[in-house]
Amino acid sequence: MENKIIVIYVGVAGVRLEDIPTYVQRVTAKITPQRFEGEIICIPVQSADTRIECINPVYVSDEKLISEHTEKMKKLHELLQFQLEQLEQIKQTTNE
Repeated sequence: MENKIIVIYVGVAGVRLEDIPTYVQRVTAKITPQRFEGEIICIPVQSADTRIECINPVYVSDEKLISEHTEKMKKLHELLQFQLEQLEQIKQTTNE
């Protein structure tokens, strides 16, 4: 079984911080294939360009590696979410 992984780097340069989640969702929805079996990872990047990469499933075939990488991605997501929340708190504090 091949594990297909598409990584979408969404360029968010010039997008307001509070609009980034909605912007990423809209861009991702427009460019995600309708018939796709696999995992899609969306990463906002501070550039104007959006790009898509397909990770070769040959390199991601060991179930143990998949499990390890899934856990790492979950931790990364949690850290990114924490950083986003910190930035939002700083913004709210400076706007008061």
